[in-house]
Amino acid sequence: MNWAFLRGILNGVSKYSMALGRIWLSVVFIFRVLVYAVAAEEVWGDEQKDFICNTCQPGCPNVCYNELFPASHVRLWALQLILVTCPSLLVVMHLVYRQERKRKHRPKHGPD
Repeated sequence: MNWAFLRGILNGVSKYSMALGRIWLSVVFIFRVLVYAVAAEEVWGDEQKDFICNTCQPGCPNVCYNELFPASHVRLWALQLILVTCPSLLVVMHLVYRQERKRKHRPKHGPD
């Protein structure tokens, strides 16, 4: 994959979205990546390393920790990052599929 291919895909996506939508998605994506990469790992790094379980049964520390803290902040940010990028990724995949189908259709039936 080269940069021209990626630029072509992004130009194709731009055809189907408004400028405000592209700016909004870029800002949200960059903000979430920065927060996840810079702050989330530093602040909530290894939350479980200092956790002490009151029994010595195998698997108890994981179960007790999950019961006490059901949602990890780092996992929540990662999930939000995935959910923000999935719709855009689906649009790009559909666009690539349509371009490939159009490219295969042209030799058989001519342009347009």
